[in-house]
Amino acid sequence: MRMMYPVLMVAMVTLAACDSKPDSADAPAADTSHMMAAAPMTMAGMGMLPGMRAHLDSVAAMPPTQMAAMMPAHEGLVTRMMDAMGTDMRGKGMQPSPAWTALSDSVRQDLAEMPKLSGKGLTTSLQAHAARMQRMMVMHEGMMRM
Repeated sequence: MRMMYPVLMVAMVTLAACDSKPDSADAPAADTSHMMAAAPMTMAGMGMLPGMRAHLDSVAAMPPTQMAAMMPAHEGLVTRMMDAMGTDMRGKGMQPSPAWTALSDSVRQDLAEMPKLSGKGLTTSLQAHAARMQRMMVMHEGMMRM
C-alpha cells in the first residue's frame, strides 16, 4: 500500500508538468530540445496507461476514507487521461463510436457522483468505475492499433 503513494505522486507531478503553459505569449520559450514540445499530450506519448492501471488497482483497494480524500487527484488524472485519448483519436482522424461515447459518458458521470458518496457506496461505485476505466483503456488501445 505504501508503494502506491510514490507512484501516484510521480504520475500527478508528471501530468501537471505536461499541462503547464507559459504565463504569457511574450515569455521566452523554455529549452524543450529534450522533449517533444510540439506534440500534444497523448496516451502513447505520455506512457499513461500502465500508470493509470496501477493507480486504479491501488484506489480500488483503498478504504473508503482514503478513497474520498484522493478523489480530487483521481478526477484530475482521469480527466487528463480522457483528454489525451481524445487527442489520440483526433490525431488519427477517428470519430468516437457510440460505444466509446456511452463509456466515456459513464466515466464522467462516475466522476460527478463519487464525491457525494461515502462508505460502502463509495467503495462499490469506485470498483465499478475502475472496471469502466479498464474497459476504456482496452478500447483505446484497440483503436490506436488500427
